[in-house]
Amino acid sequence: MLERTRTPAFYVHLFIGLFFMFVFGRVVPPIEPLTEIGMLVVGVFLGAIWFWCFVGFLWPSLLAIVAFILTGFAGVGAIMQQTFGHSVTVLLIFSMILFGSPQHVGATRYITRWFLTRKVFNNRPIVFAFVFIFATYALSIAVNVTPSLILMWTVLYGVLKELGYKKGEKFTSLMLIGTFLGSISGQASLPFTGSTLAILGSFTNASDIVMPVPQYMVLGFIYSVIVFVIYCLFMKVVLKPEELTKVAHVNTEMFDRDPLPPMSPLQKANFFGMLGFILLMLLPWFMPDTWALTQLLNRMGANGVAIFMTGLLCVIHVQGQPVLDFKAVAPKALNWDVVIMVAAAIGIGGALTHPSTGATAMMIQVFNPVLGGHTPVMFFVVMLLVGIFVTSFASSMVIGIALMPILVAFGLQAGANLPAVAATTTLLLHYSIILPSASVFAAMLWSNSEWITGKEVFKYGAFLVIAATIVAVTIIMPVSLVLFQ
Repeated sequence: MLERTRTPAFYVHLFIGLFFMFVFGRVVPPIEPLTEIGMLVVGVFLGAIWFWCFVGFLWPSLLAIVAFILTGFAGVGAIMQQTFGHSVTVLLIFSMILFGSPQHVGATRYITRWFLTRKVFNNRPIVFAFVFIFATYALSIAVNVTPSLILMWTVLYGVLKELGYKKGEKFTSLMLIGTFLGSISGQASLPFTGSTLAILGSFTNASDIVMPVPQYMVLGFIYSVIVFVIYCLFMKVVLKPEELTKVAHVNTEMFDRDPLPPMSPLQKANFFGMLGFILLMLLPWFMPDTWALTQLLNRMGANGVAIFMTGLLCVIHVQGQPVLDFKAVAPKALNWDVVIMVAAAIGIGGALTHPSTGATAMMIQVFNPVLGGHTPVMFFVVMLLVGIFVTSFASSMVIGIALMPILVAFGLQAGANLPAVAATTTLLLHYSIILPSASVFAAMLWSNSEWITGKEVFKYGAFLVIAATIVAVTIIMPVSLVLFQ
């Protein structure tokens, strides 16, 4: 879990992070093939990773940018362009605002309620579990992982209390982890926001390949649904019939007792605005290149589309209010910890792949015993195993960003399908849950001591990680190779 208090451990981590950022590259002679500039940049990168894993995101990221400037890799203006001016950072900011607006006006409650009032799960406990997890997944895609996780846990607490379930019971633990699974899967499946955008941005930086959005989203949907089904089947096997008696009579009436009023025109406008943004992001991949609209959207790019939709929704008024109230939404929707961390990671990560640092050559030497000399398929498998192992101990977003240049370097050497490997690896990394250090959201699950114990998270989380890895290797890997031909 991230260190938040000023304990002795905090000061140890502070000393180590500062040493890497400001001292390491200046006192340690360059290790070939790293150059002098390369040593300074690597020191900043290692210091940033240390801080992100053990201290936090916001001020360490700002400190990392200052340290990056002091390396002399480029001028201040160029570094600002590589960090805050990078297309990934810009897209992250505007996508947070666009997806935050439906949450602000309450439109997302209707998405959840629609799923939870489907009669298909009446008196079917395992079907109810699947619908609940999938509803969390859909909500996470619509509004981001944190609000979806908090909202759906709140709904779940009410259901569990009404049914008579308590902490320590298997159904309680499995549903809490299942809600986490749905939420994190939604985050992983959307390639233009949050940690997924940060990791794929690192991949684009290292490879100059832009991840195809439709193929990635299709792959993410397939992967998520398969994992949800396996997890629900696991629940059916693990839970004894008597443990399901209390949930055997769950039905849609439980969620209809407090009916929502009809959606207001403003809520509808926000909902369709969100869908419009996603549609415009996808359209260029399906329309002929010769069409004027295709050429326009390609010229605008993802950033142009995001800025256009933000401006359009600010201009359009419904019921005397702008569809997107920028001044009200932006302060709530923007997670500055993530934005500044992504800006720092993208800028420093881009420097690591520059020939002047020698860092790519160094990474090839260091990881060659594990990742080198494989066939394309074997490299794919080993990359997935290395990724999920490492992210069990450190932040999936941080490790994902760091792994992408390594993936590109060895993927080129092996002749692998780079988008397929990067997409599958990115999706798999998000399922890391075994330790609270795996992500902020894993830490939220581990710290939910009122409803679940760490022992249960570890036990059932281990199954989830193993199952997700097996699915990635046996099903998603072949599917990705077809999708990203």
